[in-house]
Amino acid sequence: MGAPSSPGAAYAQSRRKIANKETAAILKARYLERDAVKQKMLDSQAKTRRRKVKNKMEKTAQAVAKTQRSPFLVDLLAENEKIDEENRVRLAEQARRAKVFERRKEEAKNAIILKALQEASDLDALRKEKRIIMEEERRLKALLDIEKTKAHRKADRQAAARAERQRKSAKAEYRRAANKDMLDDHMRREHELLMVKHEVRPKEEGDFAV
Repeated sequence: MGAPSSPGAAYAQSRRKIANKETAAILKARYLERDAVKQKMLDSQAKTRRRKVKNKMEKTAQAVAKTQRSPFLVDLLAENEKIDEENRVRLAEQARRAKVFERRKEEAKNAIILKALQEASDLDALRKEKRIIMEEERRLKALLDIEKTKAHRKADRQAAARAERQRKSAKAEYRRAANKDMLDDHMRREHELLMVKHEVRPKEEGDFAV
């Protein structure tokens, strides 16, 4: 059997454990405070996005109210509303994934802190756990950045496709109007030629039927 520990060694070990617990508690409080700040920023960004979408929808509604007689603009509005709805769903999904990542990060931090409190006996072990926490945060942040990048690329492709459809629709509308003008002019010329051929004099103001 080994020699019993001296009262001084036991006291030092007890002090180290207390110091470890206090340090872990301080770190946890800092993490919670930082997470609260991050959540506040995410909520502010979501609020800004919702306000932009609302303003865009109001402007679109005003434009439609002024041009209700144009089937082209009505179709264009429907397309815009569809894309706006898709963007709203995309933003909601992005926010949901962000919350999942935050929850996983918090769970990982709590698990690591509990493990540090149970197994660590000195500050070196606590520093090691802190490095693991930071690595886990970087990994989760990288995954979230990848998701955001994918979502932004999809939104850019949708915007480009919408612009191309709008350009083609506007071009087709212009061609239809031009063709109608040409047809009206052609019919007017034919009418004038028929009148000349049959020697029909155009009615003038002041003529009376016999």
